[in-house]
Amino acid sequence: MKSSYNKIYDKSPIWLQNILISMFGYKLYRQRYGKTYKKYFNEYLNKDYSDINSELEYQSRELQRLVTHAVNNSPFYREFYKGIDTTSIKTVDDLKKLPILEKEILRENVEKVYTLKKEEGITGITGGTTGKSLVVVFTKDDFQKRMAYLDAFKARLGVRNGMRRATFSGRQFTTHNQKKRVFWRYNFVLKQKFYSTFDMVSENLPLYIRDLNKFKPETINGFVSAIHDIAKFVEDNNIALDFKPIGIFTTSETLLPFQKELIERVFSCPVYDQYASAEGAPFITECKKRNLHYNLDTGIIEPLETDHGTEMLVTSFTSYGTPLIRYRIEDMVEFSNRKCSCGNCHPLVERIEGRQVDYLYSKERGKVSLSHLADVIKGMPNCIIAMQFIQDKIDEIEIKLVVDEKQYKEQHEHMILEEMKYRFGESMRFIFVKVNEIPKESSGKYRLIKNSVGIGERI
Repeated sequence: MKSSYNKIYDKSPIWLQNILISMFGYKLYRQRYGKTYKKYFNEYLNKDYSDINSELEYQSRELQRLVTHAVNNSPFYREFYKGIDTTSIKTVDDLKKLPILEKEILRENVEKVYTLKKEEGITGITGGTTGKSLVVVFTKDDFQKRMAYLDAFKARLGVRNGMRRATFSGRQFTTHNQKKRVFWRYNFVLKQKFYSTFDMVSENLPLYIRDLNKFKPETINGFVSAIHDIAKFVEDNNIALDFKPIGIFTTSETLLPFQKELIERVFSCPVYDQYASAEGAPFITECKKRNLHYNLDTGIIEPLETDHGTEMLVTSFTSYGTPLIRYRIEDMVEFSNRKCSCGNCHPLVERIEGRQVDYLYSKERGKVSLSHLADVIKGMPNCIIAMQFIQDKIDEIEIKLVVDEKQYKEQHEHMILEEMKYRFGESMRFIFVKVNEIPKESSGKYRLIKNSVGIGERI
């Protein structure tokens, strides 16, 4: 069911939608930028990252603090660690004394994991790139601390709050009934223009580029696939850009070398990759020397060797509302033994392999990325255990669902159907199939997308 806010928004003219988005932006601004944010932003921005021993000592202190907090405040962890002397957890090596937190265990027990009431914190909903979704709760300090770290990372690269920002994300703000071909909305509070990634078909791309030239963003962030599509259209059609961003920050999807090369060439600025999760995992960010660093002061990443590669076990220092300790996030990572010349002692990461980008196709809307599909179940956390989209025909998609029978209702299927129609258009046929299990691939992971539509049949 749509909220009253959404109903008003859908019926409003675009100028009023901009005001409503700005009002919501102001609410987020107050959540993100308080005393905790200011304190940690200055600390992270001016911190000396050259001393590895100091960083490891900090990790140990924060780990002890987190484990104590989890045991004292989370009913789940009190039971999960029963019989374990948690006071002996003092270093990263000691983490091996604790059990691994699997995704399904977290999903089934997430409300017992919380250390505060939902209404006392800030909720976040995971996108469910493996067909699963859940609600996590951050404390206000968690939230502001995470924002401070990301903003300090960007500030070291020359980007500050208040600069004109273009964002390409999965936010749904264009409406079915709008007559004007205006596929963007503006948040006056943060000077941030949101560009719809749902409407980026070839015929609309000149409009996007025209507005970008008018807006002249100083920084760009968002989905790799969307920014790459813009760059490719600009280059293929020899279009001149009237602006040069300080930097572009890609999120949510794996940044492939050919995409990075093209985007940097077209926009004449560096592209910086970053890794974070909606659950609150430690950050991996790119430095001025264009290397990815695992940020030791945001948490702990343990490599877990499997038959399919190295997975990450994450322990987060910014998830006190929903503590993550040895959480098997199911993303794959390849660490490096190289040292970075930037002066930051934090370990290097060669690549993050867990965010595989794939697409489904629609005659009406073109290609639809993994990130868009992951958001389909955001409004139904905890009732969908697993989901998979299978496309064997250009006009038909099979949706496999593993559901929690206690929570899943008929209305949820209608909600999914509406979300899919929004992404693919009315002509696409959707077939819902409830199954007991979705088999894993040879990689050991679930695939959200399985597409066998031939290249010649695609858009």
